[in-house]
Amino acid sequence: MNDATDDRHSEETAEWKPQFGLRNRHVQSLFASVKLRRPMMAKRAQEVLDRARPYIFDCADGGKIHGLLSCREDKPRKLAVLIHGWEGCADSLYILSLAAHLYNTGYDIFRLHLRDHGPTHHLTEELFHANRLDEVCEALNKMQTQLEPEQWYLAGFSLGGNFALRVATKVRKFELNLSKVAAISPVLEPMHTLWALEHGLPIYRSYFRKKWLRSLRKKADNHPGLIDYDAFYDRKSLTEMSDYFVGAHTPYPNSEVYFKGYAVTGERLRQIQVETRLVLAEDDPVIPARDLEHLNGNPLLKIIRSPYGGHCGFIENFKMESWVDRYIADFLAEGAQG
Repeated sequence: MNDATDDRHSEETAEWKPQFGLRNRHVQSLFASVKLRRPMMAKRAQEVLDRARPYIFDCADGGKIHGLLSCREDKPRKLAVLIHGWEGCADSLYILSLAAHLYNTGYDIFRLHLRDHGPTHHLTEELFHANRLDEVCEALNKMQTQLEPEQWYLAGFSLGGNFALRVATKVRKFELNLSKVAAISPVLEPMHTLWALEHGLPIYRSYFRKKWLRSLRKKADNHPGLIDYDAFYDRKSLTEMSDYFVGAHTPYPNSEVYFKGYAVTGERLRQIQVETRLVLAEDDPVIPARDLEHLNGNPLLKIIRSPYGGHCGFIENFKMESWVDRYIADFLAEGAQG
């Protein structure tokens, strides 16, 4: 780690422009997850999907982290680890898009599931919350020990991007031989993101509420008596649901303390210990770009501000090709060995 953490991180503006008709931030954000895009992404990622082998890593606190390895040979050489966003999964379209692009440029792929995401609700009794960073770091340590990649990289989207940034501050503690980190549309200040969801277009609030309730139902079905599902369902806003969740299912006294626990504003990113890129669209309807002004980084962090892209979109054209896929591939390749 560079000790000159009083130095500012660097910033640059991304020089790309979506095709006409794709420059609206809501269009970009919706295309990141819209079902109509799935057949195209599944086709591009077919080899990644066909070669996927499941792994489960047991963590010290009882957590179990699941992931899928797609590898050309018995042992990965250059491995890209990808983390989805809140209520996403390893098959989220933005994950498949980046996975396919990186795989086709020579990387093996490990798509990691956060607790209670994808097919993992049965693995643990206690619910996921966003401050469960240590179990993710521990799982990454176990992954590198078992798979022994020659080099490995980490990229995350949205809440997964937030996790990726925090992992970058724990490299030494968890002995991670991590080469580079990329965070795309990461949650910066969770309270501001919640406000944006509550006060933005109703479709975002409805989308995340529906997906969260679906996840809670799966958890309740797998662990009878653990969750009062109706108590969540009866709270109509994400804020009310979050307040109840924090009080009933986390050790935090209130939502404000809980959200501050995984915010990356302030001093947190001064502790980054590996070369890191943070990519955020200035028109993101979910992550306020103004929160970038409240980051205190260090020379290992570079922020890329994109005028376009929405939330996890960055769609260049109607072939559904993503600018951020190319950008991340170029970043990982810079100075790479072999």
